[in-house]
Amino acid sequence: MGNNSSNTPNFHYFANIENPNRSLQQPLMDVINIISTCVNFILFYLILFDPRRRESRTYRMILFVQTFSLWLSQLHWGSLHGLVFLFPFPGLYGIGYLTPYLSSYIIWLFMFAVTVLTMFLILIVRLKAIARQNSFFNFPSFIYIGFTILLTFYILVPMPFCWITSGSTTSESQNFVKEFYPNASKVLTIPGVFIYTDPWKFHRILIVAIGLLVTGGMQYVVLCQVILYEIHQQCKVWSEKVLKYHRKALKDSVIQVVILGIFLGATPFLQILNAYRDPEVDTISQRTKQLPNFSPARIL
Repeated sequence: MGNNSSNTPNFHYFANIENPNRSLQQPLMDVINIISTCVNFILFYLILFDPRRRESRTYRMILFVQTFSLWLSQLHWGSLHGLVFLFPFPGLYGIGYLTPYLSSYIIWLFMFAVTVLTMFLILIVRLKAIARQNSFFNFPSFIYIGFTILLTFYILVPMPFCWITSGSTTSESQNFVKEFYPNASKVLTIPGVFIYTDPWKFHRILIVAIGLLVTGGMQYVVLCQVILYEIHQQCKVWSEKVLKYHRKALKDSVIQVVILGIFLGATPFLQILNAYRDPEVDTISQRTKQLPNFSPARIL
């Protein structure tokens, strides 16, 4: 990341620091969030009060928490914090409405982690509901509870921990910039800027994120296969209508996760790629064009 793995100063001028024009980002994200809010409130009503839904109250509440946390996370990302990456300079800051009052990176991480957790909880609740009495997967309730607790720690703890421990004091950030980025001293005038003073801490976040993505994806696939197996085993008991309903419900959940993964992952991935680009290339206009990539996922 344009950083000093060899402990040598970087004398580049960073275009996104010298010309930090973000006049379009905030109003664009506000418009997206207004549309998203309208759509999400319709979803809230349908999840909680639509009489045609067959799901249990527990399933509905988990689905509501998933939709609500996703809406809050996108609202926080786009408007309340307005995250701005400075890559290839190792730093970021916020331009949102909460930025003058608090540094809230960790809030977005937590809310998005809750969204991911509920994706798994939906599958767990569905598996518990359809597992046959004599099935190996018809676990006692305490097994489901224990697995849910472990899953909660697995999803909610690693990334926030890596983020919190990657922070630096004001003096450390100032010394780091003066020593390794002498031509980027303007970054120190940005309110609330977060600077990675240790390259390993940045790469650690990437490693943990990729590890969680791969292992979490494998667990999700396994749960889906187990549910499909149980549905197939119920073909002699359930009517064709009930079988189609459960298959469709699982299919809809998987499609939603895939779409969310594509659109939610697009912007962070493109931003991380900027960490390896020429520092003197103006990527602001490029990133402004990339911002709408996040919008479809907000409206789902």
